[in-house]
Amino acid sequence: MDIFKDLVLPDIMTLTNAVFGLMAIFAAFSGHIELGFVFVLVAAVADGMDGYLARTISQGPMGEYLDSLADAVSFGVAPSCLVFLGVSGPLRYAAGLFACLYLVCGILRLARFNTKKKTIPDFEGLPITASAVVLSSYALLAPRYIYTWVIFGLVVLLCYLMISDHPYPKLRGPRAMGAVSILFFSTILSYFLLNSYMWVFSTILFLSLMLYLESPIMRIPRQYYEK
Repeated sequence: MDIFKDLVLPDIMTLTNAVFGLMAIFAAFSGHIELGFVFVLVAAVADGMDGYLARTISQGPMGEYLDSLADAVSFGVAPSCLVFLGVSGPLRYAAGLFACLYLVCGILRLARFNTKKKTIPDFEGLPITASAVVLSSYALLAPRYIYTWVIFGLVVLLCYLMISDHPYPKLRGPRAMGAVSILFFSTILSYFLLNSYMWVFSTILFLSLMLYLESPIMRIPRQYYEK
């Protein structure tokens, strides 16, 4: 039981991330695909909070390992299950292949992050958390904008970006973090309080993430994310 003595607040947030990832999987297998994607967003919020807390009050001895394990569940396994179970009919088999591809690339992305020596201040390749949020925000758009072929295309694009060496800035500035937090909380809360308007907030979140995906091409100055 001494293992619990080593846990600090950032570790608790990391475990919260993993719990919501598991809840997303439960929701997927219960047929509540939309709720599952909302839980992925909640897990992403917890992931962001544990990173902020780790930089503010220091990380526990298990923090780095817990973080990768939680991310593998919440942003690797959970989105893969949701993609597979969210597609019906003959395309279910294709969805399974794309889900496996996404999981493999996500795990490779996490492994590289943990083992490769950092040579740049940015992320090398798209973070798996951002990839999961892209899928989730698209899946929460108005139904008339959701197409299976777009989901498959997004999976392929995200897989490429995760294992690529394209630099992605870290969101650490108070303004950038504040804006992102508002978008996340608005989308999550709207599911429970104003479900008919949720697509509005998820659309804004999705379009914002599309800008982030393009940042290596657009060469957006890093200061934009730090201020």
